[in-house]
Amino acid sequence: MAGQRIFISYSRSDGAFVDRLAEDLRNHGLATWRDTNEIAPGDNWEKAIEEGLRSAPVLLYVSSERGVQSEWMKTEALAVIGRETRVIPLVIDDVGADRLPLFLKALQWIDFQSDYQSALQALLKILRPFAAEQPTPKQTRKNKGYVFLSYAEADATFVDELKSFLAEKGYAYWDYRESDRDYHNDLYLELEGVISEASATLSCVSPDWKQSRVAVKEYHFSVEVGIPVFLLRVRNPGPTLVIAGIPYIDFASNRSSGFDRLDKELARKGL
Repeated sequence: MAGQRIFISYSRSDGAFVDRLAEDLRNHGLATWRDTNEIAPGDNWEKAIEEGLRSAPVLLYVSSERGVQSEWMKTEALAVIGRETRVIPLVIDDVGADRLPLFLKALQWIDFQSDYQSALQALLKILRPFAAEQPTPKQTRKNKGYVFLSYAEADATFVDELKSFLAEKGYAYWDYRESDRDYHNDLYLELEGVISEASATLSCVSPDWKQSRVAVKEYHFSVEVGIPVFLLRVRNPGPTLVIAGIPYIDFASNRSSGFDRLDKELARKGL
């Protein structure tokens, strides 16, 4: 059992806590599965996570003010409930304690709010069966996070080129159109969580994007929660009130110059 990767489910805003925790677990011979360290640039973020969940003996759910708002974190935990995977909530603030999802409240959770070292020792005791005798190799960050791709199916050929560009620049991506899962009524809640944790939203604007009610909602929500949005003009959409007057990157006339501009704009935003 030693050497199996412990899956950490967390919100991007809790990255500093997770960095510290993962390093402490590594020093005690425990390998962890973290999105930024395990997903290669150009990979589909969702599919990589689902693969990580399938092989994990334990899922650590980092419960915090931002974490409890994440529908995707709930989805990760629900995906392993009923399997042999053990779920352990780690509470790191008052909101995380008060608003722990109902289906997790009955589980044994560990309080990291006031005494980190005592909480760590309690966690190490539970995880001992999965620990190696020596510290595990130090991991390095493989990607810069994921970008959320918003586009219409008619622009899928362009999106394939876009994914190749993202791989070169160190980004993974999130593309719901590649998903095998059945979202039904949960679609918008899932989208909220995923967009909120994205490094950026890339909206591929075209006549078909303009007609897509979901794509326009994705744009509005990204702006509302403060995620950087890049409008990529793939085909001329004609007069479009929702993005009137907002700068865009033109790919319709010259793909190469469009990708050069996108590269510069991503760098300008510090992404």
